[in-house]
Amino acid sequence: MAAQQSYFVPGYGISRAVIQSDIRYYCGSDAIVRQYTHQGRDGFLVTTSGPPLTEAQIQDLKNASKEYEERQAIANGFVNQPIPVGQHRRR
Repeated sequence: MAAQQSYFVPGYGISRAVIQSDIRYYCGSDAIVRQYTHQGRDGFLVTTSGPPLTEAQIQDLKNASKEYEERQAIANGFVNQPIPVGQHRRR
């Protein structure tokens, strides 16, 4: 059995829901991912005995994340529209 390795993936542009559901596809069935902060940057700690993510795979995760976030926004009604929150008139 291969040794487990852990590495940091910057989280900018990657949805947690997407990376958690897709990580086993890219890195093998034993791969796990969790939110992690490294040197002040938010991202993910990937632990696997399989191959590490390539730049192309990370870009695929970003593209899938963008599509996921757009679907979520439409489903929840948050499509670049102002939402009134406790409007007060100035005197």
